[in-house]
Amino acid sequence: MPLKITMTPRKKRYLVATIFAIIAISFALYNVGVNYSYKKSNIWNFDGYQLNSLPDVFSPVSIGGGDEGKWIVKSDDSAPSKPNVLAKLSPANSSASAYHVLGISDSPSVGNARVSVEFKIIAGGTQASAGLVVRLQDSEHYFILMADSVNNRFSFCRAEPGNIICTQDKNVNIPTGQWHTIIADVSAQGVAAYLDDKLLLQRYDQHYQYGQIGLWTKGDSQVYFDDLRIEY
Repeated sequence: MPLKITMTPRKKRYLVATIFAIIAISFALYNVGVNYSYKKSNIWNFDGYQLNSLPDVFSPVSIGGGDEGKWIVKSDDSAPSKPNVLAKLSPANSSASAYHVLGISDSPSVGNARVSVEFKIIAGGTQASAGLVVRLQDSEHYFILMADSVNNRFSFCRAEPGNIICTQDKNVNIPTGQWHTIIADVSAQGVAAYLDDKLLLQRYDQHYQYGQIGLWTKGDSQVYFDDLRIEY
């Protein structure tokens, strides 16, 4: 005989309340970007920096072992805002589980914000992941919106000491060699995330209430970034 699952009236009320709470949270996250009036903005298009160098305002950190590779400003004719991009060059010998964070030390530390970046993953490595970091507090406490072209997955993840915890995923095609856009609407309720202008993730997470922004790659990923922007 098949197992029959029943609910008491109280459990039914709890279920209905939970469903309405999820809908309310999703609506609140969506409306952060639609209705919130931001008064300030910063943009890093990397065009005013010296080629083949990493300006002091950027702070790279690698966690997990192996060659950390190199972040440099370089020219790219396909850049969304020509002529320069910020490139994460492929490490020669990096652990597949290693990850690399680039903090932006002159970005504001804020709560509510809209953050975006253009990225292009270069094919060739065993890993092919690019990420936008928000609520960056230090090298082990932040949120990531991660685009993984190997596994065709867009994820919301939370960094904790010794761990990257991905709590929501969406299967989506992310071709290498093409420019893509990540947008994150960040509020007290959590994060709503867009890939190429499509709303794919809405995650309620209050672990970190403020922080700076940054960029992220994994393993031997080689990625170009352009037009990193924050409105707050």
